[in-house]
Amino acid sequence: MPLRRTTHHKHAPTLLLLATAATVGAQAPRPSAPLGPRIPLAAIPHRVHVALAGSPDWMAIGFGSIWVVNYAPNRVSRVDPATGGVVAEIPLGGKACLGIGVTADRVWVPTCGHVALEEIDPATNRRVARHATPVMVTVEGSFAIADGSFWIPMSGPDSSATRLARVDPHTGMVQRVIATASGSEAAVAGLGAVWVASSGTNTVLELDPARDRIVARVPVGGAPKFMTVGAGALWVQNRRDGSVSRVDSATVREVARVDAHAPTPYGDIAFGDSAVWLAVDSTLVTRIAVRTNAIDYQVMAGHGADAVRIGFGALWLADHEHGQLWRLDLAALRRTAERSRHGHAPPGAR
Repeated sequence: MPLRRTTHHKHAPTLLLLATAATVGAQAPRPSAPLGPRIPLAAIPHRVHVALAGSPDWMAIGFGSIWVVNYAPNRVSRVDPATGGVVAEIPLGGKACLGIGVTADRVWVPTCGHVALEEIDPATNRRVARHATPVMVTVEGSFAIADGSFWIPMSGPDSSATRLARVDPHTGMVQRVIATASGSEAAVAGLGAVWVASSGTNTVLELDPARDRIVARVPVGGAPKFMTVGAGALWVQNRRDGSVSRVDSATVREVARVDAHAPTPYGDIAFGDSAVWLAVDSTLVTRIAVRTNAIDYQVMAGHGADAVRIGFGALWLADHEHGQLWRLDLAALRRTAERSRHGHAPPGAR
């Protein structure tokens, strides 16, 4: 649904407590199957590296394009997925650290410190507004878009984050402040809820946006951070132990924990092509089959890869270290993985 422009009277934010929130106990997650084949990046055909000078990072897909947050200078790069060409470079007023979002007619980038919402019109490739907010964010995380609002984790100078701000995107006004749990730095919308990962308590919180209330807390793996939604589930990157938790939307319980052997302080996770994709620097990318909760294969490479998205028949990786956007053809990935599973050396492997 498009975000509607509304006018609100300024008022003090309301702090909502968690006294009535339900705590959901964890079922013993089923062990995951052994790792699939490990494929060197050089063995995969149809690779494209798009040069994006600087340090590309966050990505979003929308309006027939790949949108990439970049640094030095701070900007958003719009990339044509068919040609790999950079269509536009759109300056930002600050550094992004919460990701990039797409609504019905806009692309949005929150810039950090005192958060400002940068509003981009994809029809003109121009930033049309910058909405200042009173919210402070000092650490990397992610924001969610749901119920006509933006949901932004709040963190102060000591890097603590125990609250979530509900913000009107067109005014920057804080509508509510909701108490969460320690280390609440990442949020995602989906399955009728806003989900917040608490790395300090190793839980994921389910928030009902219609009531501005936390309704469940789900134990997951160690130090959960980024999340994605797909196949009727929430998928959580657990950074401490390198696993991925599957939280079922019907029971609101962790029903599987996939050991990806990818502990990291960085990385990203995305859903697409009937799979979950975990990007972790030197491991590059892990494909998890949602039907089996098992690792289908892993692509191995050097350092730099971080943000990951799926779209236009390809897997897209932002290589912030080398100033590149990688395009890996999904059909070529499937063929190469199938050859590896049957004991055939992939073309180009050494």
